Amino acid sequence: MKRILISIVIIAAIIAAGCLAIAGIETENTKIYGKIEEVLDSESEEEAEAAVQELEEAFRDYSKRLSCIVDEDILEEMAGAVYMLKPMLESNSDEFTAQCELIRSYAKRILDREIPSLGRIL
Repeated sequence: MKRILISIVIIAAIIAAGCLAIAGIETENTKIYGKIEEVLDSESEEEAEAAVQELEEAFRDYSKRLSCIVDEDILEEMAGAVYMLKPMLESNSDEFTAQCELIRSYAKRILDREIPSLGRIL
């Protein structure tokens, strides 16, 4: 009987840790989404540069917090996209908005990969 209780407690702890990890990722994604909106809503170039700098700092915190939860490969891809924003802004690239949306899609993909589904279990 004790083994069954211990097994139930272990399974409950695993489920709770998974739920906390997903909630943490959602919280961090919300912060990143807000920073992306600030970048896109910037009206002047100086304001945009400051917003990009804030996004880079927010991403550093994001990657530190999530590096123990998610796959490093997707964080590296996302880092490349984040750090491309500043040069794109300086060169007035037309793809700046698309790059911001790419960062948003990386964040969403990170969350989607962590949500359990039957297809990933089988």
